[in-house]
Amino acid sequence: MRTSKATLILVILFCCAFLVRFTCWILPGYCLQNLAIYDVALISSFGVSYVEGIKAGNLTAVASVHPGVPPLGMILTGIGITVLGPYMGQLEAGLLIPITFSTATIIPIYMILRRYSSRTALLASALMAFDPYLIQYSSTYLDATGTFFAAAATYYIFGQDRKGWLWKAALLGGLASLTKLTYVIFMAALIFLAAYSRMLQPKKGVVILALSTSAVLLSPWLWLPETIEKTIEHHTLLNNVPLSSIIGPLVIGVPQSLPWYILSYLAMGQVFWNTLPFITPLITLAVILLRALQRRLQIPTTLAIAASASVLTIFLLPRNYWTVSWSGMLHGVLARQFYPYYFYPVGPFLAMLAAQIAAGPHSDEPRPPRLAFYPIVATAALAPLAVVMNMGAPYWDFIFTLIYNYSQGQWLLEGASMIAFTTALIAVLVILAEYLYRRAINSHHPPAPIETKQGPTKQTVNHETATI
Repeated sequence: MRTSKATLILVILFCCAFLVRFTCWILPGYCLQNLAIYDVALISSFGVSYVEGIKAGNLTAVASVHPGVPPLGMILTGIGITVLGPYMGQLEAGLLIPITFSTATIIPIYMILRRYSSRTALLASALMAFDPYLIQYSSTYLDATGTFFAAAATYYIFGQDRKGWLWKAALLGGLASLTKLTYVIFMAALIFLAAYSRMLQPKKGVVILALSTSAVLLSPWLWLPETIEKTIEHHTLLNNVPLSSIIGPLVIGVPQSLPWYILSYLAMGQVFWNTLPFITPLITLAVILLRALQRRLQIPTTLAIAASASVLTIFLLPRNYWTVSWSGMLHGVLARQFYPYYFYPVGPFLAMLAAQIAAGPHSDEPRPPRLAFYPIVATAALAPLAVVMNMGAPYWDFIFTLIYNYSQGQWLLEGASMIAFTTALIAVLVILAEYLYRRAINSHHPPAPIETKQGPTKQTVNHETATI
């Protein structure tokens, strides 16, 4: 596909994606009454407070805004409200920021995949543009913005032939971390997997991670003793269980829920009322199975690393999935500690992987290590169950709540069937992942032609610089 034609299609995709999001959430706002949306008034007010505090030069006021949460996403929201609020309304102007960043994520997706094929890049961009779940949660102020910066950082980490790639990756990773602390975990997982797979020199990875993480020091609430104390209280209350996906069941006193926890952190936590189906993981599963049956399954290492890093980001969250007491408001009944939009960052990276697998073998990249493959299969294999539940039966978590409430002292009797089901499902995921891993093509293939204005030319993938 010629560059000019691909660019035109990309522009059309961008405009359509933005129009869909704008129509859903701003004007006329068809989705506002029927779909789950979170923290609209709250983040808008925080954004306005940030801008007012900065304009007044009031450090105490700025530092006191939502201590413990990085400021960039809220500042951008506040700027949008300040500039456009008088013309379109405060909430509408605030929502314009995340839906714009959600739409803009199409651009780094396209740039990452362009070296494989323009068609593949456009397919991945289309998945990102029109996945119902990603459209719905483009309304999340921090995740949509942070994912854009994370995808752009990934573009440079796996594009080390580009001038200044290391500093650009560190800058963009820092902007992601300064939007939401979740992306500190993403950058750490991405860099670890890239170094483990020999796609990134460890020393350079350490530099990128150190610079990305240090960006959090720009958060105003770290500058004053009183707001530091509030930050510690915030994270002690909500983000206080390292490796919650494993330790969480012990914290709530229900160790038999461990299989349930693992499944929730891998994908089932996205299931909730008034949540649209997440079709990108489902498509990922379909193309993986199809290519495996055709004996043409090849998993590009670079794309697998990025996708697995996004899955592991959720799996490694220190926020306990369930609690019996949140802010002192709930007792004796389980409530969720995080929401379905937490899985938003998984979408763009799975879209890239699914598009490339669908296109077939196009590079000489070998299989990724199991650590960069199993998380993808687990999330994709759970997709059919998650889609069915989000479309008509979002009771996964609530069944567990019933088991918890009615099985006190007799969980072997009341919870045995569900425990057996979740444990068996985990076993199936592991067996399926190993089977597909062994089916994946491990031989080298000639790289795809790289398209130029003069026509297709042959070019190999430079593994020493880990380009995509």
